[in-house]
Amino acid sequence: MMEPGLGAVIFLILTIIVVVSVGAFLVYRVMNRPDAHIGSRLPKDDPPAEAGPEDDRDSHRNP
Repeated sequence: MMEPGLGAVIFLILTIIVVVSVGAFLVYRVMNRPDAHIGSRLPKDDPPAEAGPEDDRDSHRNP
């Protein structure tokens, strides 16, 4: 018969394997959809990003 500690270790190892497998499957399923990369989720035109950082430097300091 197995010792109680050995049963707990086997249960934890199997639980970890199942959790990691489910997580890997979910990541695989999401990342293999069309347009799944991060660039597809960004807005197409971002006017503040087109302006250089030097354009906006003094705009909030003018009283």
